[in-house]
Formats: sequence, C-alpha cells, structure tokens
Amino acid sequence: MALDGIYTHHLIKELQQEITQFRVESIWHNHTFFFFQFYHQKQRKHLIFNLNASFVGCYITKNPLSKQEPTSFVNQLKKYFEGGILTKIEQYRTDRVFIFNFTVYDFILGPLERQLIFEAMGKHANLYIVENGKIIDLYKKSFVVDGRHLIPNAQFEFFITEKSDATSYQYHPLLEPKNITEKYLGISLRLAKFLHQTGQNPYEIPVQPTLSLKENKSYFFNIFEGEVKHFNTLSEALDNRTIELNNPKLEYEKVLKDNIKKLTRKLEHLIQQKEKSLINLSYKEKGDYIYSQNIDLQLKLNFLDHVELDETKSLSQNAQHFYKLYQKAKRAIEFLDQEIEILKEDILVFEHLFDELSRASKNELIDFNEILKPYLPKIKHKNKKPHESKILTIHDQGVTYYVGKNAYQNEYLLRTYQKNGYFWFHVKDASGSHVVVKSDSLTESIIRTASMLAAYYSSQRLSSSIPVIYTDIKNVKRMANKPASLVKVKNEKAIYIDIDETKIHNLTHER
Repeated sequence: MALDGIYTHHLIKELQQEITQFRVESIWHNHTFFFFQFYHQKQRKHLIFNLNASFVGCYITKNPLSKQEPTSFVNQLKKYFEGGILTKIEQYRTDRVFIFNFTVYDFILGPLERQLIFEAMGKHANLYIVENGKIIDLYKKSFVVDGRHLIPNAQFEFFITEKSDATSYQYHPLLEPKNITEKYLGISLRLAKFLHQTGQNPYEIPVQPTLSLKENKSYFFNIFEGEVKHFNTLSEALDNRTIELNNPKLEYEKVLKDNIKKLTRKLEHLIQQKEKSLINLSYKEKGDYIYSQNIDLQLKLNFLDHVELDETKSLSQNAQHFYKLYQKAKRAIEFLDQEIEILKEDILVFEHLFDELSRASKNELIDFNEILKPYLPKIKHKNKKPHESKILTIHDQGVTYYVGKNAYQNEYLLRTYQKNGYFWFHVKDASGSHVVVKSDSLTESIIRTASMLAAYYSSQRLSSSIPVIYTDIKNVKRMANKPASLVKVKNEKAIYIDIDETKIHNLTHER
C-alpha cells in the first residue's frame, strides 16, 4: 500500500539510525528514481527517493540503478548537497513528508544549513531543495493563482490541513474508518479499518516489515490478506518490491513531444514572418509621402528626402511599387494570423493529449493507439475487432458518473450521451477529464461530486478552489476536426471546488 503518515514515522526512525552523520558522496538519477550515495566510517549506503507514482518511497537500497545523463535538477542536487553531512531527518507533523537536514560547508561562507524535503504523496510526490525557507529548485514545478507556488525562489509552504495529528488519535467505537481518515492526518483508510476493528493505537502496533506478494505492496506490519514475506527492516521490504522500469508510455510520449516540438518551431517561423510583414506595412506611408510632395511624378530620383527610391523608376512607379508591397504584407498578415491560430490550437491539442497520457493508467494506454494512430504507423493492431474503451463508471446514491480520461473516451461520451437526462462537467480553461452525469436533475450533492471528479482527473489536481463548469450535455459540441477534448460550450455555470481525497478514494477504489 502507499505510504501513510504512520508508515512515514517508522521509516524516518529507521533512516535516522541508519544514515545520520553520513556524508553525501554522489547523487544521480534513473528515470524517477533519485539516488544519494552516503559514506561514514568505512560504510557506504545508498538512499533512494522513488517518485514513481505506484512505488513512491524513501529507503535504503542494496540495488542502486545505473546513472543516467544528469538533468538540470540533478545538477542542482549535486551542487547543493554533495559533500554535505546529513544531520537529522524529521517528519512534518504526521504527514507523508520527510525533511532531510544537511550541513554543507562552503569555502567562503562556512557551514550552511540546507533541507531536502520529500513529499511522498503518490502522483504528487515531489522533491524540494530548500535554503532559509526558500525553494532553490524542485522536481515538479507548477504555478497556481491560489495555493502553493511550486517554483524556484518561492517560499516553501507545507500543505495546509485542518486535520489533527495522528499522535492525538483516540479509539472511539462510533467513529467509522472514513471519519478517522477525515479527522486524523496520516492515517490511511486501510489502517483506519484495522484500528476500528481492533481498537489499537497506531503507534503501539509492533513494527514487522511486511511485503504482500499478491499486491506487491509493503507496510510496517502485516495488514494484508494472502501470502506475505517478512523482512528485518522497512527498507528491505520496500526494496524487494517488483518495479517495472520499462515505461509503456515512452513511445506515446515521444510522438507527442516530437509533434509539439515540430509545431512550435513552425509557429516561431510564422511569427518571425509576421514581424517582417508588420514592418512592410510602412511601405504605404512611403507611397503616400511621394504623392504628398506635389512634384513631377515622372522624375527619377535616388532619394526623396529620407525615402530611398529605385532610380530606374519614376516617382509614380516607385509609389505604386510601395503600395504593392504594402498590400502583399497586409495579405500575408491576414494569412499568417490564421495559420498562427491553427498552429496554437494544434499545439494545445497535443499538450492536452500529453497531459491525458501523464494521468493514464497502464490499462488505458490502448486508447492512445486509437488517438495517435495516424502518428504510429509501426504499431500493428492484431485485434481487428472495434476497440472498446473502459470508461470509469461510478454509481453513487442512485446517480451514475462517467469519467472520460482521454480524447478517445471523451469522444465516446459525447457521442453516446447527447440526450436528455445527462449533464457535462469539466475544469475551466485547463485540460482534464470530461465527466458526464446521468440524472434527471442536479442537486448540490451531485454538482459537488461531479465537480470534484472533474477537478481530480485534471491538470489542476494540486490546486485549491478549482473552477469547474457544468451544463446540460446538449449544450456541448465538438470543435470541427479537433479531438473531443476540445469543445464549444454554452449556457454553462461554474463552481469552485476543493478536492476531498478520501471521498475520491471511496468513490473510485477497486474500480
């Protein structure tokens, strides 16, 4: 299972004993795995920060992966931490947040205190280089109008929550597992169910590092059903998970990146052409200037005041030539404006597809064979049957919610449910899933649930007060020759929603 705050507490306690006072020898990465090589008193240990959404964690590994060409972020990690001494590891409250405190010696400034903060939060997992409370650099950058600014030079802020720390947990027989997760920070739903059944305190459960062979997940004690394997340390249990390094998304990512790059280059070229044409609009002023001088238009001159002329042509011919250049520039600008807008829309399409791909599960990748079929000539479709996409379908309190996670699924939803009794939800002015609701009417509860699903399955997932628009699905029309992710909408209303992760989990788990 994914890390929760209690698991994080025990991991930090273990790492504190294993590697504090060790010096950072080397730092490198392999895909989403970041490795710190430590050395102290003839001992060498490797700490891994695993930012893979399915295997997020921080632990000592005995099997460090090979080095890849360092990225700019890895170079920043090397710059700010290599040679530094790890002095202390802390947890932020009872959240899934590791705070690594380093003392790094500068030849001029002397000892400097720096922090490496690891938020071990599934898809939102992130690494921050922090000095004096300011973000120096981070792995995943994002800027939002409201909420945390995840960009260099911003002040680092922890997630704000009204939950109580898990250290204050007290058993109450009437407190349901869902209520426990809503009240206490760091207690997962699975642990909450165990606590509800047994009446135990989470911090009094003996540590017994366990790996579920069925689920390929680990925890600090045996909370699993089925065959398990026990280890001496939490790091060993985490390190023995089977991690699939071959990224099945790479081929699709390359196609999308290549097209974005190609279209961006073309866009830059057209913008340069437009800038030249804008300059050529001044030719009209030159033609007007010639006719305004009240001189013999049959004269042939090199210059007329500041205007350079073709001396083989008369003033009248020069003026007419300038007007032709002006008209040509004007027509070019009209054409270029249209082409630039088309290119911007095409780039937006691929960027939306890239965002959809980033949120796609392994089972949903087959949809991208259909979406990107024109760009994937080498893919052989062995199954000649029509492709059927598996739409996330949620039934809750008599209402059905359909979540389209990519252009193929969105097209299916718009094609299938353009009729009475269906409503459409989508984040405003951003990429995300189309959520279709089957209901005779909309209540506040339905609106909030559908809006939360649309916000959760979108590029705005990490934000707060996320704007979501909704309307009768008959008011939603596809844009001609564009993927169904891009639509025209009328008569829409808007709501601002915050995501309740527990509610989303309860709606979608095991689907």
